[in-house]
Amino acid sequence: MSSNFPAMQLKCIGCSAQGDLGRRYECCLCGPEVTYCGPCFDEGRNSPTLNHMYYHPMKAIYSRAEFDLFFSGEVQENGEAPQSYKCPFCDEMGFTSEELQVHVVVKHGKHADGPALLAILEAMNRVEAGAGKAMLATTEIRCQEKSRGGLSYEVILAEPAPNVAVPKRPVTPGKNVSVEEIEQKLKAAEERRISLEAKKMADISNKLAKVEEATRKKDEITNEFITQTKEQLESKMEQHVEKREAIISDMKEKLKVYVYLFTSDIKQNRINNCLQIHAQEIEKTRETLEQQKANEQKAIEEKLKIAQSLRDENIKKMLDRLKEHNTIKIAEIKSQNDQLECQKLEEKARLYENKLFAAELKREQELQKKIDKVQKLERRAELVRQNKAQAQDMDGQQSPIASSG
Repeated sequence: MSSNFPAMQLKCIGCSAQGDLGRRYECCLCGPEVTYCGPCFDEGRNSPTLNHMYYHPMKAIYSRAEFDLFFSGEVQENGEAPQSYKCPFCDEMGFTSEELQVHVVVKHGKHADGPALLAILEAMNRVEAGAGKAMLATTEIRCQEKSRGGLSYEVILAEPAPNVAVPKRPVTPGKNVSVEEIEQKLKAAEERRISLEAKKMADISNKLAKVEEATRKKDEITNEFITQTKEQLESKMEQHVEKREAIISDMKEKLKVYVYLFTSDIKQNRINNCLQIHAQEIEKTRETLEQQKANEQKAIEEKLKIAQSLRDENIKKMLDRLKEHNTIKIAEIKSQNDQLECQKLEEKARLYENKLFAAELKREQELQKKIDKVQKLERRAELVRQNKAQAQDMDGQQSPIASSG
């Protein structure tokens, strides 16, 4: 798995994710044109395209954050994590390129696409073994359609280049890892997971604080708007009252003038009629102004109720969104932690199996050595017994001769 950290912005062809994909998988043959994000590749969305086939090996590339999360604290050879491939025929994981080649030959030798995958793996192994970029440049993989639904591949390899120094393959680190080191790594991973969870919870708390601050500011603005509106309406009502009192006082002055002008008995009835008319007009004006005041007060109350209901509804929506967001994030964090724990347990089991297998081989070798040693001692004892018998025979023959002499 490569540990390079490219700054290029990529796009997953399996979903709409783009930009910094974190952990992504790239085809070893097609390059960045065939790139899947980690979740899409884990779900098996490695779909074939015009040039890309489903059995092409996919290499994993990590961003800085993902690399530190998966491999922090581990010593990597040449600064890169060990590569791991998945068999495209049986979905078995955890192979190097050489191990995958042996696996395909043993278990999938009769598969229709087995020869094509073996040719690709052989070229990759030659490059990894030191044949270099020259051999990769002179290796050609031809593909032509053999029948509907099938492809036949012809692999052409260049002649071996003379005087090419084949570098020694470095010893894979981590085979002699002790249980204490594994427990330390697991403990470090657990501490990193706890720190990440604490950081995410702190971010959520900050977001909640921001929401509360925004709600408080909104309440302040709403209260200020209500106060200003009330003050404006009260000032308008005071102006209306002043105007009404001015009109009433003016009309009273006019009435006094009319009374003063028509003091005679002849015009008394006319004066009374005029007074009644003016009194009726004054009463109508007063009722109209009171009706306007009541309508304005009712409109103000309705506006205040609408503003209050809108504010409560917006606060409820914001709280629901925040709860939904927190639930989704917590579920994602738990699923990621479960996947990390499963991967770590599988890696630990694989290491234990390798150690048991090595111990079994060593025990068989020691047993065979002891068996060979016992057989050798038995042969030597047989020779001693034969020599002893011959010596006794020779002594028996010499004793009669001595007695006759």
